[in-house]
Amino acid sequence: MTVSGPWKRFFPHLRTLPEDDHDFGSSEDTTSIEGEDQPILEVVHDDSKKSSIDSISPDTDTRKDVSLNGSLNELKKDLPYELRDEAGRKWYKCFDEYEYRLNKEYKESRKWYTFLYPNHATQSKAERRLLYKLDIIIAFYFLILNWSKSVDSNNYTSAYVSNMKEDLGMKGNDYIYTSTIANVGAIVFQLPFMYLLPRFPSHIVLPVMDLGWTWFTFACYRAKSLAELRAYRFILNAFGAAYYPMSQYIMGCWYAPDEISSRVCLFFCGQLLGGVTSGLLQARIFKSLDGVHGLAGWRWMFLIDSIAISLPTVILGFFLIPGIPSKCYSLFLSDEEIRIARARNRRNQINDGVDKSKLKPLWDLNLWKKVFCTPTFWVLVVFDTCSWNNMTAFSGSYTLWLKSNASYSIERVNNLSVLPACLGFIYVFFCAWGADLFRCKWIFMVFAAIMNTISCAILIKWDVSSGAKWFAFLTTYFSVAASPCLWSYINDFLRMDPQVKAITWIAIYSFSQSTYAWIPTLAWQTVEAPRFKTGYTVSIIFGVIYGLWTFVVLYFYKRNEKRLALQNGIILYDSRKGEEIPTFVRTDMKEKDGYFYVKHE
Repeated sequence: MTVSGPWKRFFPHLRTLPEDDHDFGSSEDTTSIEGEDQPILEVVHDDSKKSSIDSISPDTDTRKDVSLNGSLNELKKDLPYELRDEAGRKWYKCFDEYEYRLNKEYKESRKWYTFLYPNHATQSKAERRLLYKLDIIIAFYFLILNWSKSVDSNNYTSAYVSNMKEDLGMKGNDYIYTSTIANVGAIVFQLPFMYLLPRFPSHIVLPVMDLGWTWFTFACYRAKSLAELRAYRFILNAFGAAYYPMSQYIMGCWYAPDEISSRVCLFFCGQLLGGVTSGLLQARIFKSLDGVHGLAGWRWMFLIDSIAISLPTVILGFFLIPGIPSKCYSLFLSDEEIRIARARNRRNQINDGVDKSKLKPLWDLNLWKKVFCTPTFWVLVVFDTCSWNNMTAFSGSYTLWLKSNASYSIERVNNLSVLPACLGFIYVFFCAWGADLFRCKWIFMVFAAIMNTISCAILIKWDVSSGAKWFAFLTTYFSVAASPCLWSYINDFLRMDPQVKAITWIAIYSFSQSTYAWIPTLAWQTVEAPRFKTGYTVSIIFGVIYGLWTFVVLYFYKRNEKRLALQNGIILYDSRKGEEIPTFVRTDMKEKDGYFYVKHE
């Protein structure tokens, strides 16, 4: 795309490369890309290959185990294929998460200490430089964005215990009811993004939505009644409806399966940082600005949040969000880096986008069957729903427990309220980085569920020593520590079809969040403060299901990846069942250093 006028070069625009004569997002992409040190990947679509490959004996059953979207002729040049006999498979391999997702060459190409920047596809400095840039313009930006949103969300709790309750005449369950009304706004206005997400550039859509969020955060400072505050919070959350699924959609288009948990971790740390800074800022503002120019301290917080925190993220988003590799809008990525990003996606079987003309109408019945008539959708719905409803960390119970202690001043309550979130950073990094380091998400998810169960059990008992109670409250953030692993699973499950991915992300998130709109209303009623026995009981139930359901997700994940084994660079056969090495290995591939490569013409 040609950009005319000197001023336009300072704005993000669609980056088109010389080879962009066809859709890079399509699975039919055949372009070979030269990396810094070596050629990367090329998909073979040659009739001479088809004839021999299609002649595979049905006894090998390879075709059955290959793909959801592809066929056996979709072999890639320069990709090393592992030939694997299933006859020697050990029983404990069923717990090896990446057994069929990554082949042996891919796993061995990474040193353990380079897990954050594994540099698989090109083995070049350019690929690593790309990852450095992505961490700044994507991961770090979404950290800032999530921090901005989290500051405002936590502001509501901080403001409630900083005299907003008295100023607006809130009583009974008004606190939780107001939160529920706000959540409904987010749920309802997520649905249009099933259509918008795969069609319109994220560097425009997300900042525009962020601008609406900023404006109504500003409006909250002037609320004169509870009804007015509820209206503002409803509209505010409507503008924030899609930033969760949209951010995860974008991150899933740029990062490999063993890189993404660490990056989602940074996104999630923004939420924790919001919990920390909200309490500290509210404490400082209440002390310094309460009553200044006739405004209460909690009103000043909404003003400062909108102008000094949210508005800059609007501006940053327009320039930093790069879109997706096949439709890249970026001032900061070179043409070579865009090519490498596309090649990485082909290596990792990530289909990031398709041309608008190839998208099915949203009312196409077959499209909805593809979403709802697969077990993957329902497995992920249960998984995400349990994740949302076992989050004791965001219930506000700890802050209200502090508030119930008459010896604590408002300033001290706000200062102490940040302790669990501070420890939450450690928990989240432990789970997310551990998942990428050891290439094993499920074990960290189960561990987090166990810790959350212990925390809830102590708080259900309640009549325990002061030390035990503090331990329970300070470990509540294990209830959210495994969220980056959960979102990584969802991204990898949905990587094949961008339109199905967009609809499924929104559907899963909307369903899960809709349960979070009414379950807390019943479980975390403000009148039960500070004990919340019902709330902790509900959390422990969902937490136990969440831990056990992880094994169900692992089973379906591995089952899907086994079907996609050939596309993942693994050629399977089982000599115990009388299966032989597939014919195409002998006729169309050559062996080198223990791996098989497609023969070049």
